[in-house]
Amino acid sequence: MMASPGRLRYLYVVWAFVETMLFGGLIYGWSSLVFILKAKFVYQDLCSESQVAEPDNKTSNMLRLSITSSPLDNSTPIYIMLPPDQNNSTIVAAGCEAQDSMLNLVFTVASTLFCAGCAAMGHINFKFGTRVTRVLSMLTFVAGTLMIAFVSQGIPWLIFPGLTLVGVGGIPLLVTNTQIANLFSRGSSTIIGLLCGAFDISAAVQLVIKIAFERGFSLQNSYLIVTGLHSMVIVSTFFFLPRGFITKPEERPPQEQVTYTVEDGEAPSVVLLEKAEEAGVIVVGKKQPLKEDSKAPLTSPPKLPTLFSCILSSSFILHVLWLSILQLRFYYFLSSLNPILNDVLHGDMAQVSYYTNVSMYMMLAGIVTSPFAGVVYDWQKGFFNNSRSKLRRDLMPSVMPLMTGTVLGLLVTVFCMIPAKQVLYLTFITVVFFRSFLYCMGAAFMGAVFPSEYFGLLYGLMIIAGGIFSFIQYGLFKWAEQSGYFQVNIFFLVLVSVSFIHPVFQWIRSRRAESVELTQEEQ
Repeated sequence: MMASPGRLRYLYVVWAFVETMLFGGLIYGWSSLVFILKAKFVYQDLCSESQVAEPDNKTSNMLRLSITSSPLDNSTPIYIMLPPDQNNSTIVAAGCEAQDSMLNLVFTVASTLFCAGCAAMGHINFKFGTRVTRVLSMLTFVAGTLMIAFVSQGIPWLIFPGLTLVGVGGIPLLVTNTQIANLFSRGSSTIIGLLCGAFDISAAVQLVIKIAFERGFSLQNSYLIVTGLHSMVIVSTFFFLPRGFITKPEERPPQEQVTYTVEDGEAPSVVLLEKAEEAGVIVVGKKQPLKEDSKAPLTSPPKLPTLFSCILSSSFILHVLWLSILQLRFYYFLSSLNPILNDVLHGDMAQVSYYTNVSMYMMLAGIVTSPFAGVVYDWQKGFFNNSRSKLRRDLMPSVMPLMTGTVLGLLVTVFCMIPAKQVLYLTFITVVFFRSFLYCMGAAFMGAVFPSEYFGLLYGLMIIAGGIFSFIQYGLFKWAEQSGYFQVNIFFLVLVSVSFIHPVFQWIRSRRAESVELTQEEQ
């Protein structure tokens, strides 16, 4: 059973942040991991029929390759690293179109099955509670890290289940840790944003592994260390978090004045009904005063809506659509980053390595940008706390941050259409903010609008729907190979614009609900 919250809740947040940072989103460090896989010649045999290796005079640990199937210009030499040894430490990796396509398929399959696994974990969380979910998460994650540790040129297929299991085992840490926000009456969205920030920067763990690999530390040893560190999750599973759930406190509507009409002809008086205040009840209109000896309760406990009604609600359906579209934009950026960098930088593998590192360094900014997204959400809540309609209090604060996520997705697409090295920094910065608003609002909106008991299951259903939708990225990757990335980005401009429907519809619903409440009061 969970220890008494009090001041310990801040310790819970810190511990949840650390474990989510180390293990939650390793799958999103794919840009760094794919560089290592190329350096280890994983699926390099797909290029073997068309390549001729010859020594290069510039660097002793590099081969100059002629690859006729390369998507790059034929006049551009492609360099590929020899395995690191004691005498060299420079690591450069490249590949051909067939290898890039296979590695892209790895991420596509892993991200899709990762979403399906997230839905399965959400169902387990709903049925069996937090502890069972986290134990299964630990076993899944360890199985995945061990598979990646032993990936090699001889057994490259291990990367498929390995990356998938690392993702499936990581996401439950975020899902189960977000309930800690329910211990805070104020700033709960900021806590969720902080944990989503930890999930963001966990991609940088792959960057650390890449840097270590460049200095001669093997991928196998790095992942064995990650496997050992994962044992820290046992502490929060059995000592911090409950066996079941941390439910969010009941909302108390703002205190209001209540008008009563007395029957003896005296002037109406404005009074505060203490019992209504204690029960959190808003009483509107003309009413007879309660008798002093009345013992009847003023309210009944709120009834929990059915899970089915939550799934079929317009809020849930549109939120799933919003996340699916923007997640596809984000996934496609991750999966195509390496070939895009090769294209923009004209096959200069030293530059590709540098900008790959920069993109992962930028991910570290997620520690700031994700809480910022939560702060924006909490800030918006302050504007609508006194709304008469509960629907408006729930939905209106989400409109601005949801719309911000869509705008950032459009900016990422525009920047990707500019094939200039100078724009890459701006692209990476925008992607960090984009990802923060995407996943912070993906979780915070669900936590604010739906019962906490359903959070794991609804979040899982949302992620699996997004995962199935993101499988389109492989077709987009093939499209880009045939026609270039510009046409694909035009497609994304149109698709991402569709996600504006979600915040606009919530704004319309909120205004209508508030108008109805005001009309009823006037009557």
